[in-house]
Amino acid sequence: MKSGDANQDPILQEGDSIVVTQVAALNPAEASALASTSFSPDSIKINVVGEVAQPGTFELPPNTPLNQAILAAGGFNNRARRASVNLVRLNEDGSVSREEIPVDFTQGIADGKNPSLRNNDVVVVGRSGLAATSDTLGQVLAPLGNVFSIFQFPFNFLRIFR
Repeated sequence: MKSGDANQDPILQEGDSIVVTQVAALNPAEASALASTSFSPDSIKINVVGEVAQPGTFELPPNTPLNQAILAAGGFNNRARRASVNLVRLNEDGSVSREEIPVDFTQGIADGKNPSLRNNDVVVVGRSGLAATSDTLGQVLAPLGNVFSIFQFPFNFLRIFR
């Protein structure tokens, strides 16, 4: 399966059955081995959005861990909430799931802490509390800036004619 050598494929005949059992749990070593097989895609597309240096869509190897996707996007910017990110995933049954994942760059592949990514996963890096407060204050105080600029207009107008 790794080399894709068709000469080793058995010839199937009418009435033959192929049974593929579902894996109950996959460890990181097995995940890496499966990612290198001939039937695994060469790359998967992952979207990283929010407070990272270079948000966008990235083509990464199959089974890339979440931490690697954040680093592919240039890492956190200075407005990022660094403790955790959200992983949004389209499931096989068509439902969408969202999971908050704690970020620890020292963690290897591990479900719940640094999961392997799947095609079309979205990693959402949120704003820190300070950035969110600053943005809210900016929106609230912006109209006041316009009011003060109106009061400055007559003074600037009078300076022109002196």
